[in-house]
Amino acid sequence: MLLRILLFPISLLFIRCGQSPLSAGGVVDPSLLQINVIISRSVSEDGEVNERIEAFVRDADKKTIANPQIQIKVNGKALVLNSGSSNYYGAYPHYQLSDRSFVTKANVAYTFTVVLTNGTEYSLGTIQTQPDVSPVQFSPPSSHYRLQPLTLKWYDLEPDNWFVRLWKSWQGETSATELKLSKSRRTRDEWNNTYEEQGSVNEADYLTTFVGSGSETYTVPVSYFQGPLAQFNTLIVIIDAEKQLDIKKPFLEGSSITSRRINTYQIEVTN
Repeated sequence: MLLRILLFPISLLFIRCGQSPLSAGGVVDPSLLQINVIISRSVSEDGEVNERIEAFVRDADKKTIANPQIQIKVNGKALVLNSGSSNYYGAYPHYQLSDRSFVTKANVAYTFTVVLTNGTEYSLGTIQTQPDVSPVQFSPPSSHYRLQPLTLKWYDLEPDNWFVRLWKSWQGETSATELKLSKSRRTRDEWNNTYEEQGSVNEADYLTTFVGSGSETYTVPVSYFQGPLAQFNTLIVIIDAEKQLDIKKPFLEGSSITSRRINTYQIEVTN
């Protein structure tokens, strides 16, 4: 009786954590798996580049699969299974690239595969990362007077022509680029280092617009600078580009490879 009492909470914990029964034992059927791979590169306002490659494996019930005998590879390099931290709400195991010598580059093709427990390797697909954003494509001003509208210009941030559309259709690929703006109140020391930063909790202080192909402009009206967070001194500008490649059968519907590029800029807002 005591054994039953002890086992019940443990089984309940696994249900809460959403752990798939495929996390243990042999998995030889790829049609049981939903695999989502994310490869991302972000460039901060200071020019610092951060890279990340992660993969998430789930079953048909959307439960996480954390089977150490399943491998995810990028260009032949195996990702490492991170079991994740468990708590009352769940566990979030995933695969990640831990080899620092493997540098994720812009405008480079990356091929992903999965190796099941019997050693059989399946192709997931190949995706090409977005090219870096050049100053010719987008170069916002370093400062702006708050009593004037701000016009941002860009060129060819989201390539689009008949050949690109044909290629995307054939590959099962979609893409979108967004321009995002937000306000920040930053306090700096005598060496111009930020030691305190306050953002806004008001939805009106966040702007988002889709970026199309060719040459475009977007004007931020004066009214935006006047509220709700009126006493801010920094405008955060983000170019967020994402493209997604569907992973085809035999894998479960919803499987995909995503490439994301995030560029962050700051504009000093003056009085």
